[in-house]
Amino acid sequence: MTDLNQIYLARQPIFNKNMGVYAYEILFRSAENSDHADITDGTQATAQVMSNLLNDFGIESIVGEKKAFINFNEELLLQNIQSFLPKKQVVLEILKCVNPTDEIKEKFTKLTKKGYRLALDDYDFNDRLSPFEEHCDIIKVDILAAGPRKIIENMQRLKNKDKRLIAVKIESIEQFNFCKEVGFDLFQGYFFTKPTLIKGKAPSSNQASLLQFLSSVFNPDIKMQKLSEIISNDVTMSQKLLKMVSLTEASHNISSIHDVVLRLGINKLQSWASVIALTNASDKPSELLTTSLIRAKFCESIGSIEKDLSKDSYFMVGLFSTLDTIMDQPLDEILSGLSFKEEIKSALLNKTGNLGKALITVKNIESGKNDFIPPAGLTPSEVTKIYLEAMEFTNKLNIKP
Repeated sequence: MTDLNQIYLARQPIFNKNMGVYAYEILFRSAENSDHADITDGTQATAQVMSNLLNDFGIESIVGEKKAFINFNEELLLQNIQSFLPKKQVVLEILKCVNPTDEIKEKFTKLTKKGYRLALDDYDFNDRLSPFEEHCDIIKVDILAAGPRKIIENMQRLKNKDKRLIAVKIESIEQFNFCKEVGFDLFQGYFFTKPTLIKGKAPSSNQASLLQFLSSVFNPDIKMQKLSEIISNDVTMSQKLLKMVSLTEASHNISSIHDVVLRLGINKLQSWASVIALTNASDKPSELLTTSLIRAKFCESIGSIEKDLSKDSYFMVGLFSTLDTIMDQPLDEILSGLSFKEEIKSALLNKTGNLGKALITVKNIESGKNDFIPPAGLTPSEVTKIYLEAMEFTNKLNIKP
C-alpha cells in the first residue's frame, strides 16, 4: 500500500484596492495550526513549501492563475534551486534576514535577467536593506515597524522608481484607509484575513529510488537514459516530476519520462534533486549534500588512478558516505535496500579496500589531519590538489554558497 504523509501549507491573500485578490503568499506549516509555523530551519521550510506546492498539491490548485509569493532566505538564494519555478507566476520574496552582500546583489541581477520577480519583505526603510531597493521591483512595507512618518517620507520616492508597493500587517480599517490614501498598490494583513491552512496527503518517495537518483544526477558521466529509467521505476518520483515539468514546459506535449528528462536537462534535474534532498533531510541539508558531492568527486578521482573498480563505484562511496545523516537512518539499513556491489557496501560500512581507503583519506582531509598514508601512491600535496579540485567541481554545481 502506498505510504501517505499528511502535508500542510498556508496561504494569505494579497489584495488590490478593489479588494480583489492579486496574489497569495505561500507559507510553511508543519502541523494543523494556521497561526504559526514552528520554523527551525528556514531553508528546509522553503524547500518543503516548494516541494508541496509544485510536486504534491500542484500550484494551480493553490493559487489558480494568481501569483505565488515564496519566502527565500540567503542560503536558498545563493543556490541554483529556483531554476524550475515558473517565472510568470512565482515571486521570490526576500526575507529581511538576508544581508546585502556583493554576492547577494550579483545573484539578484542574474535572477532578474532570467525573468524572476523579486519582492523585499517587511521593509521599514532601514539603511541595512536599502541597497535592495534597486533590485526588487516589489516592496512589502511593514507599516507597524515603519510608522506613518517614514511611510509618507518614502512613498513618492519609491513610486518614482516604479516600485509596486504592498502594505503588510494591516490590522484595522483606519490603517487600511491610510495606506490607500498615501498610495499603496496592494494590501495584506490580519484585517482582511489570517493565513488559511491547506491540508493534503503526499505519497512518500521510495527512499531507495531517491538515493539512486541522487547518486546518479550529480555524476558527471551519467547518461540521460539511465536517469529516465530510475525515475520511471518510482511512481511517486515520476508523478512529482511530471507535475513540475507541466509548469515549466507547459507549451509542449509530454510523451514519456525520457522526453521530460531530455527537455529539462541536467541542471534543472539537479535543482529538482536538491529540493527533494532538502525536504528529506533533517539537519543542515545543503551542507551535508555539498560534503557528499566533494567526497564523491574526490573518490572518483582516486578511482581513476587506482583503476581496480569503476569510477562510478568510487563516486558512489563518496556520495553515500553521509546518507545516514541526510536520510536519518542507519547506513546499514539504507544499504540493505540498494543493490550495490559488496565492495561498495563494505567500504561504506567498514572502510575496507581501496574504496574504503579513499573515503578515509577524504575524511582525514576534512578533519585537518595529516598523519595518514595517501592512497594510490600519491604524495600529500597531490592528494590535497585532488581535494581542492573536488571542491571546485562542487562549487560549480551551486548546491550551496
